[in-house]
Parts: sequence; structure tokens; C-alpha cells
Amino acid sequence: MTPLVSALLLLAALLPAMPAPAVAGAANQCVACHRTEDLPIALGHSFAEWKASPHGRAGVGCERCHGGDATAGVADRAHAGMKPAADPESAVSDRRLPHTCGACHAQEEKAFEESGHGKTLAAGGKGATCRICHGTMATSLPSPAELDQRCAACHQKPVEAQAALAVMTATKRSLVRAHRAVRGLRRAAAATRTQLAGREHDLERNYTDLVRAWHTFRPKEVLTTSRDLLRLAEALTQEAAILERRAAPPAPKP
Repeated sequence: MTPLVSALLLLAALLPAMPAPAVAGAANQCVACHRTEDLPIALGHSFAEWKASPHGRAGVGCERCHGGDATAGVADRAHAGMKPAADPESAVSDRRLPHTCGACHAQEEKAFEESGHGKTLAAGGKGATCRICHGTMATSLPSPAELDQRCAACHQKPVEAQAALAVMTATKRSLVRAHRAVRGLRRAAAATRTQLAGREHDLERNYTDLVRAWHTFRPKEVLTTSRDLLRLAEALTQEAAILERRAAPPAPKP
């Protein structure tokens, strides 16, 4: 599995299903206008980046983050009430961005607010915020190496965070393998398949909780939990394979 696929799998866990936007598709005038415009790089992201992002694929329009009126076909009306990101009152300013993202990602917002980063941002309006890790369009999920670079802007060597993210990524891969192994059972008894499926579901739920815990920025806790989940997922994969082999009919005698 390539690093890109691994990152996308983890990103899928970080981005839970979001409510459908009020205006989507062709009816969204933000989309109708900005898809044909060459916008200045100073805006921070382009229409193409939005279209390729998880938000774009889910139909979450510009107005969900930036405000404005997505039904208006005239620029002045469409942009009414919008403020640039540098304005502290903007919905996408550093200080207000966690709350804006939290409209869909409530658990992550709550975890972030309880973290040292969240408290620093709330107190002074400056500090690490969602875009530092995820980019302006939620297209980014840092690899352990990239995390080192981003955290090192304020911290010395963030070894624990780097290790925690590496094990989290390995855990997600192992959960994917466990899912395939359990869902691929064909010969094992129905009761056995049900029991293993329940355990796999519990591990996935625990991983979702782990992702939320990551947003509290307590790397030691996340690292310990990740290692435990990784061992359990690997054990489940092995157990499923053993049970399937045992349930196979005996090979015909020569």
C-alpha cells in the first residue's frame, strides 16, 4: 500500500459524513462562477483544489465555510457578509476556524478546544489551528515526516507526535486487513463469523475514538492506544485466517 493510499485511508477516518449543503451541484452559484475564473493565488486555494477535496466530492459548497449566498448570481449579493481570512471576525480566521469546521466535525472541535493548542488559540487568537495539519481545503493529512516539519515550527523535536501518527497509520492499515479477512470468511460457522464481525466493529469504533483523541494533542496516550489497537487488529486477522483454514474440507487422498 502506497503512502498516498495510507494517507487517504486515514483521512477518511478523520472526515466523518457531513450534512448535505443547502445548495449543491449546478444550483450553487459559487461553483458556477468560480469554476471558470482564474483566481489569485493569495486566496489560498483554487476551485480545482476544492473539487478534488473530500468537501468537494461530498458536495459541501464554499458557503458552508466562507458564508455568502450560494443562490445569488451577482457577485455583490453572493459575497454579502463575507470577510477575508485575515479579519478576526471571518468564519475562516484562525481563531474562528475550529468552530466553522466544528459545524460538521463536532467531536474533533470539542477535542481541539480541550487541547493546549485550542486553549492558546482561544486566549490569543493565534496558534495552531485546523489548517496547519489539514490545509485550507482539508486536502492534507501530514505524514509522520511532514508532521515533524509542521510541529517543529513551534516545538523542538516532536518525536512522540511523529511516532503516534506513524502507529496510527499502521493501525488503520491493519484494520483494513482485518475487515477484509473477517468479511472474506466463507467456510467458518455463522456464529463464528458474527462473533468476529462484532469484534472488528468494536475495533473500528475504538479507532474512531482514537482519531478524536489525536485532536487533543496528547501523543503519549494516542501512541499507547494505537499500539494496543494494532496488536488486536493483527490478532483478529490471524485468527480469521486460521479459522477459515480449519473449516476448509480435507484435501482428497491420492
